[in-house]
Amino acid sequence: MAFLPKALLLLLLAVVCIQLSGVQAETPRDRCWCVETKKYVRKETIEEFSIFPIRPRCDKVEIILTLKPVNNISEVVQRCLNPSSAQGKNLQTCWKRNTNNTFTFKMSNCPMSQNA
Repeated sequence: MAFLPKALLLLLLAVVCIQLSGVQAETPRDRCWCVETKKYVRKETIEEFSIFPIRPRCDKVEIILTLKPVNNISEVVQRCLNPSSAQGKNLQTCWKRNTNNTFTFKMSNCPMSQNA
């Protein structure tokens, strides 16, 4: 009879592992987020940005901009920026100087030229 509780515990552990592996495979960072990209977004409207490197299921660098709220609306608006554009290259240069290794970077910490 001691075999039955051990077998049930082992079965339960296997089910939990299978469930967790399924959830992990569906995380948003496993695929590309940016379907459509902009070449330029006015820098005054950008609050912060994130750069995601090439990943196993996304073969391109992605730059995601978080825009400043407009008219006291609390909705978060994000845009994808083309990493090959001049503005995208400037943001990547600024990102490489990021010493905090954070995912998001405030635009105020990124002094850039007028074209950026």
